Amino acid sequence: CPSLSLRPLSSTLLLPCGLTPLLCPVLLPQAVFDCVVNSLKNVLNILIVYMLFMFIFAVIAVQLFKGKFFYCTDESKELERDCRGQYLDYEKEEVEAQPRQWKKYDFHYDNVLWALLTLFTVSTGEGWPMVLKHSVDATYEEQGPSPGFRMELSIFYVVYFVVFPFFFVNIFVALIIITFQEQGDKVMSECSLEKNERACIDFAISAKPLTRYMPQNKQSFQYKTWTFVVSPPFEYFIMAMIALNTVVLMMKVCKAHHTCQGPLC
Repeated sequence: CPSLSLRPLSSTLLLPCGLTPLLCPVLLPQAVFDCVVNSLKNVLNILIVYMLFMFIFAVIAVQLFKGKFFYCTDESKELERDCRGQYLDYEKEEVEAQPRQWKKYDFHYDNVLWALLTLFTVSTGEGWPMVLKHSVDATYEEQGPSPGFRMELSIFYVVYFVVFPFFFVNIFVALIIITFQEQGDKVMSECSLEKNERACIDFAISAKPLTRYMPQNKQSFQYKTWTFVVSPPFEYFIMAMIALNTVVLMMKVCKAHHTCQGPLC
């Protein structure tokens, strides 16, 4: 009919377009799968750089720790040539004579492949303190560990943690998030609504009113207590007490003077 206005009709058609992501949850798994595939394409170059840096660190680790992750089951023997015969094991209920064996730790850096596996284990955060201990205790080839022999080698793991678990992992997560956002914008590109308008519709649908539980009688003691607790001065006072408590905890030192121990106890 030519007498009908097209503006209300267009407004009516725009609303379902903005509600498409909410009214079609069946398409969500497919959209997530597409985002994952596109994310893998985007992070491929970063993955190549990741493997290159991992290989570089593996080569450095082989040069630093090759042949130094061995130990004797008898801790009193440091050299491989002395790790012979038997020794008395006092760790069990009954003292037993055990053969001395020259063993290698489960994770080591004797070759590049094992170095890659060890570094990957370190990057996952599982078992890396033990690998760090073995590294700083490592001495020389054909010689057992000595506690804290080379503490400076812990810098190797500090640099490794900065480069891999912090830097590269954050890059991967950022690329995946950006890809999800781009994929979502691509799906909604055919809709005539702008991004802010769709966000307003989503907010209007999912918004819930805030409820403040307060006493009804404003003359009661409960209401006055509630007013005092929710007031900004009370919040500042609590924050000041927390800061003061932190300062007091920081002032505790080992072998402090007896005049300082009383107030801080």
